[in-house]
Amino acid sequence: MTKTLALPLAAIALAGFVAACEKTAPPVPDQTPGPVAASNALNGSYNLRASDCGNEQSATRMVIDGNRFLVAGSTCTVVDSNVQVNRTEVTLSCEGGELNGNRVLYLQSRPDVLRVTRDQTTLTYFQCARAAASSDVTGGA
Repeated sequence: MTKTLALPLAAIALAGFVAACEKTAPPVPDQTPGPVAASNALNGSYNLRASDCGNEQSATRMVIDGNRFLVAGSTCTVVDSNVQVNRTEVTLSCEGGELNGNRVLYLQSRPDVLRVTRDQTTLTYFQCARAAASSDVTGGA
């Protein structure tokens, strides 16, 4: 009876010894490059006039940074969004500048442009610069 117990106990002891010997610290993980926006993210700057893309003071400039839209001196925050077949409906809550209150917009992203429709008016914004990630992800301003 002792021989039959000795074999399993020896196997357990050997397994514990091997496991103890093989415990080494895992390698240090590589640094991640930081937040990256989804390929369909709209983060970046836009302008109604492509010729004004370099002008950060342009009255027709719009910046999208995560859930914030900066346009016409106003800061707007997306409070709701609904993806539809060929567009996205967003509800913005805006403060300051010309756009106080809530707004419902329909966004259509096309290569190098963003079409923004409100009521019966559609504006085509030219994409000036694309941002890799929004400050929302990193916790910045």
